[in-house]
Amino acid sequence: MNGLFTGFRAVLVIFCLSLLPSTAFASDNVPHPEMNDHPLQQFSFSQPAALKSTELSEGLMAEQNEPIEDNKSLLFTVLAGLAVLTTGMMAGIVFAYANSVMPGLRKAEDRTFVLAIRHLTSSVANPLFLIISNGALLAQIGFIVVAVLTQQSSQIVLGSIALIFYIATLLITFLGNLPLNKAIISAELPASDAKWNELRVRFESSWTLLNNLRTITCILSVSTLIVALLSTYY
Repeated sequence: MNGLFTGFRAVLVIFCLSLLPSTAFASDNVPHPEMNDHPLQQFSFSQPAALKSTELSEGLMAEQNEPIEDNKSLLFTVLAGLAVLTTGMMAGIVFAYANSVMPGLRKAEDRTFVLAIRHLTSSVANPLFLIISNGALLAQIGFIVVAVLTQQSSQIVLGSIALIFYIATLLITFLGNLPLNKAIISAELPASDAKWNELRVRFESSWTLLNNLRTITCILSVSTLIVALLSTYY
């Protein structure tokens, strides 16, 4: 009996062992309603990999864009500095005439006034003055262009206002002051005191008024540029 029982037990164990592989295979193919009911769980293995890939690509793009943004920021600062410098120099030149030159010449006699103005106005149109005046215009235009590229709306508005004021300064100079300069330089030297006075009257009041106007517009231009530059950092 013991032998029969032992043999029966051995057969039972072998039969149970033979069932284990099929049971495991069946358990792998049994659907899990918990996973079917939750779509996010179905992608629990693929989602982290996708997120890592997206974060990596965004990081690489950010690293590639950083040097470009730094270059734009540097160019913006350089152009802003040049615009403030050159426009400020122009404002200083016209302010010097309004503050000291013309008030000083007002006390001179007619002949002295006319001769002094002829010498002063003929010496202003030199290469250095042209570089400064044209450089201010180009620097302000470049300032606005870089502000547009970097999408700085406040700097675009302030830069445009500054440019309008500076263009007004140039228009007053080229349409008002320069024609008066040419007229007094090309005029024949008078033979009588009355003629000297006539030359002075035709020039002094009009030129002084125009110079005062361009002094105001140029100061407003450089002041607006300073505000635009400071607003970038504060």
